[in-house]
Amino acid sequence: MEIKTSYQGATELRIRNWDAMDCLGEKIIEVRNSQKIYTNDIVEIQQVVDFGRVTDEAHRILIIFNLKRDLDNLGEKIIL
Repeated sequence: MEIKTSYQGATELRIRNWDAMDCLGEKIIEVRNSQKIYTNDIVEIQQVVDFGRVTDEAHRILIIFNLKRDLDNLGEKIIL
């Protein structure tokens, strides 16, 4: 029996030196992967909201994601 659960979450990414930022996509992937608790979790990016500059150098981005988990097959717990 497959018991699945899913929820939507969000996390904020603050970039202190926007001018020195090389690849935003890599940072978003790092944030996505950090949301996993078990190895079989599936995290999908739903939306990326750019709030723009908050200071002369800092930038704020909101990353909204969907997490899906099969409760019968969690996999190993990820220990950070």
